Amino acid sequence: MSLVVRIALLRPLARLRPLRWGPRLAESLVTRSHQVSGLIGGTARRAAAAEEAVALCRRLAADRPNPHRVDLARALVARAAVPDAQPAAEAIEQLREAIGYVADPPDRAALVVLAAARERLAANLSELGETREALPLALRARATWDAAAPLGPDERMRLAGTLLVIGDCQARLGRPEQALDVRRQARDLHQALSRYQQSRWASLGATAAIDLARSEAAAGRVQEALALLDPARDDLGFLRLVQPPRGRKLTADALLVEAECRAELGETEAAVRAAGEATGRLRRLVGAAPGARRGHLAAALRVHGQLLLRSGRREEGADRVAEAVEVARGADDGELARALTQLAAARIADRRWDAVEPLLDELLPVCRRWTGDLPEEFRPMLVQALLLVLAMTAFETPGGDPGPGAPPRDRVAGLDGVTAGREAVELARHLATADPQYRVLLGHALFGLDKAVNRAGDVREAAELLRECVALRRQLFAEEPAAHRSDLVDALVNLGNRLHVLGRLDEALPAYEESVALIRATDSGLPPAQAVTPLRNLARTLAALGRTEEAERTAAEAEALAET
Repeated sequence: MSLVVRIALLRPLARLRPLRWGPRLAESLVTRSHQVSGLIGGTARRAAAAEEAVALCRRLAADRPNPHRVDLARALVARAAVPDAQPAAEAIEQLREAIGYVADPPDRAALVVLAAARERLAANLSELGETREALPLALRARATWDAAAPLGPDERMRLAGTLLVIGDCQARLGRPEQALDVRRQARDLHQALSRYQQSRWASLGATAAIDLARSEAAAGRVQEALALLDPARDDLGFLRLVQPPRGRKLTADALLVEAECRAELGETEAAVRAAGEATGRLRRLVGAAPGARRGHLAAALRVHGQLLLRSGRREEGADRVAEAVEVARGADDGELARALTQLAAARIADRRWDAVEPLLDELLPVCRRWTGDLPEEFRPMLVQALLLVLAMTAFETPGGDPGPGAPPRDRVAGLDGVTAGREAVELARHLATADPQYRVLLGHALFGLDKAVNRAGDVREAAELLRECVALRRQLFAEEPAAHRSDLVDALVNLGNRLHVLGRLDEALPAYEESVALIRATDSGLPPAQAVTPLRNLARTLAALGRTEEAERTAAEAEALAET
């Protein structure tokens, strides 16, 4: 008997004898709410079935609370699980109510409802950016699923969904290895299903593949990430037919991961095309469903803009990032901060000084607002924002003439360079102590603070900052020479400059010599012209030491190189 017919037969029976037939009708309605249909109005019919189940179970629980509280909790979870059918805040309220009914589950059936309710609540909170609350809930949901073992195929997929929520939270909290691990587990659970069951859970399978690809790409395994995306294309095509909003959003996610992978492989045009297609799909989705999260569109616009900027299409790229800022306002503070940072950096690179300070005026308070609740995400962005203040206050034009339209020299967004730099270094030290990946950020902060302190007239402190910066960048260079050679060269040249001003010529000399040797190494990959400045500075120091012949030879070498 089809489910629709069964529901039609049970409705009059439930009206006549609600306590006997009502629970069976509610169970059928809940099952109906889980059925995915590609027909127009499928989501509305799913939501209507769940709403009918909730209303029926409320009446049953009002008469006899104890036997029917689990049924009501199950119906509430089903209502909250219908995708894109209600605001997240409403779903969260329903799920909290459901958990209250099964917080002390009397049997396995109630335990399964509790696990599902916790998973759905964690997913909704994560979607709203409430990561701190979402992660413990998702971990408790996983423990509840474990307690309900052994699990059937559908229950294993709900466990996989729980793992994906944990992965999202761990990634957002700056824990890439933990995110990668649980995403692999979720993918493995889906892959272990029969082909029929895989097709029933195509949405979760595609989500697991895309999330795992994102983690693999973040770990530098670009080819592995692309290999995960290829087999997901068929599932995505199917989902766009049966669950259009979900399918379009997942397709856009896959395209964004592909875009970043293509960019890493040097396939710039393919990367720009993929990001552009993702942006187009999300524009249509947000336009057709005003309740859709604008943060996803903001992320796509930002990535597309970043890739356009890298490809040399600066005006078009900056326009995309500016649009990302507008879309993210009031929708997603994380995306807003990333887009503001990127746009401010682009405006500085294009020397559009007047456009920078308003962006920093908005960026700094956003980052500060969230550093307490989400330090893992917003503290590194606050350091980046402070480095942008440093870039403005420490800017030097050739000849020292600021010229028209040059950036403010003393204060930007209410901060002078030294104050911004000290805060950046302090924050970056804490980050690097907790996680070595932030040593690069600490190096940039030390390098920026050196310029600010030197400009303020304290050359001695500037030199000490650079000594620390050089030591740090030497460590990074020893681990990944290609990635950190240029940064080490810059720090050595500036250290040499500060030591020369202090009259410590014997110390300045080896700093310049090391920088030239790094540039001229056979495997350096740096342009030979990068040696012009350190060679000139080396010549100046040699002359000050009275080594006139060496100084003249080095200066001639620098000028010959400058002319090539």
